[in-house]
Amino acid sequence: LTLGAYAYARHVVQQEATQRQALEERLAQLEQGSRCSEESFQQFQGSLSILTQRLDAVQRTLGQVQGQVDDLRELGRLVERLTQALAQQDERRLLVEARDALTYAQRRIDWANDLSSAIAVLAELDARLAKESKGLFLPLRQALARDLERLRASPRVDLDGILARLDALESRLPQLALAFASPVPETAALGAPRFATETPAEESSSPAELPWHRRLWQTVLRWTDEVLAAAARLVRLERLDAVAPELLSPQQRLVLEENLRLWLASARLAAQAGDEARYRAALEKTREALVRFYATQDPAVTAALATLDELAAQPIAAHRVALTESFAALAQIEARLQVEAASAPAP
Repeated sequence: LTLGAYAYARHVVQQEATQRQALEERLAQLEQGSRCSEESFQQFQGSLSILTQRLDAVQRTLGQVQGQVDDLRELGRLVERLTQALAQQDERRLLVEARDALTYAQRRIDWANDLSSAIAVLAELDARLAKESKGLFLPLRQALARDLERLRASPRVDLDGILARLDALESRLPQLALAFASPVPETAALGAPRFATETPAEESSSPAELPWHRRLWQTVLRWTDEVLAAAARLVRLERLDAVAPELLSPQQRLVLEENLRLWLASARLAAQAGDEARYRAALEKTREALVRFYATQDPAVTAALATLDELAAQPIAAHRVALTESFAALAQIEARLQVEAASAPAP
């Protein structure tokens, strides 16, 4: 019985030892698994922290990108406003250029009667507006076309030819001969000597055949004829009712030439201004001075008088064209831009 109890107790002790060992092994495995779980959990926590950091970085990047997007949107709105402002500045600049061109063309028409220059300026302005291709300037281009047609259809005055002939006439003034300095034509002598020509027919033979007293007489008559001819050349007959040429000193001649130049300059300015009355009056004064002080029989003076007559016969007054339609269209465009600028919202 004791052995049986001992064997049973030993069996029980062995089972408990076996179970304890198995339990210890199980605990060791659980501890090992727990350690692995802790390591895995630590790795997971590390990965989670890394992911959290990356997510924070991504969020920060998204915030920066959103800020940049907002900046870009604001920049786009600013660029749009600047583009509109530049477009308005271009339009205003074109309006200023158009007004300057129209003013210059009108002045060339009014002050210098220069239709060619006015047509060239208006044509250049039309080409400049055509390059912009903006509907805003279409009424102005239409008005320019009508004004150009009226300018091209208006009668022309050969202003350049008139001015050139006046300049040429002014350059020939020093070469004109004054009346008092021109050579006096020879006049008939006072009583031509007739002693040597009225010899008898019988004395017309050769001097060698005549007696000595006849030869002496003919010699005396010939000397008498020469003395009388020399005396006749010292006397000149003139009409008392004729106007004698005025004597001019060198200083007076310079003053006369300067006066002629001033009258020609006045005629030149009157021709450029289209003042026909002042133009003809200046030419008439120049002609009167040439007739009074210069030798009209001189070919140069005669040519100058003929030039003055031809210039006086040429018309210089032409119909002045006013660019009213172009100025009116320009004023309408300026008023429209002012209304748009007043109604535009502030930036």
